[in-house]
Amino acid sequence: EAGSIRAWVYHRRQSDRLAYTNGDIRVVLYDLRKGSPTYKKLNVLDVGAVNKVLLTIPPHVIHGVHNRGSTVASFINMPTNAYDPATPDKSRLRHDHPGIPYRFV
Repeated sequence: EAGSIRAWVYHRRQSDRLAYTNGDIRVVLYDLRKGSPTYKKLNVLDVGAVNKVLLTIPPHVIHGVHNRGSTVASFINMPTNAYDPATPDKSRLRHDHPGIPYRFV
């Protein structure tokens, strides 16, 4: 929905492959991978109809999305692993988590 925020989520084992082709969406990534050159860094991407992209988000990279447009926007998720209800691989943090240096407005 217009103005909606979905944040924060990360995985321990799988990568998300997210295709953005419509709307006006801000994607925010925060890297928790020790040893990564982008460890504890933010990456903010504006994607959608004007900037169509396919993002691959590896495990331990927290991500959130904000529909900045005035209409419904959508994206397609093609995770690298099938959902396993016995061992779900999805962790959520609240959108205003103090350990993430970004605030959706």
